Amino acid sequence: MLRHLRARTPFLFGIALVLGGIFASGHWGLYQIPWYDKLMHVLGGIIAAWFGLALLQDEITHMRAWKQTLIIVSVALSIGVIWEWAEYASTLTRDATPWLYRWFHGGNLQDTLGDLIADTAGALALTAWALFKERS
Repeated sequence: MLRHLRARTPFLFGIALVLGGIFASGHWGLYQIPWYDKLMHVLGGIIAAWFGLALLQDEITHMRAWKQTLIIVSVALSIGVIWEWAEYASTLTRDATPWLYRWFHGGNLQDTLGDLIADTAGALALTAWALFKERS
């Protein structure tokens, strides 16, 4: 169960993004568009950072901005790394789970690193917005 009720909203947005992104891309072939995957990772980074911020807001508000940024981006990037591991695992088990591989598979090392950079960019954007909002 989520520790804070306010974490429910970013969690639900995250689930909607994942399910919507996977099924919409499969239906309309959106992953054929070169930048679509990176857009999904930027949005995922934003939502993961939002989720981390909602969970940790009470604990980190007294910290300096750079520490808050480091913590929130680390949470989002950890979620991104877990996602990339799951993509890799689906590639390893593609013969046993072709249904999973159809909807959830990764690319090569260059794609993985690009995805993590996009996750980080989304997390930094959300963190910058939250810190600006907090100080204005």
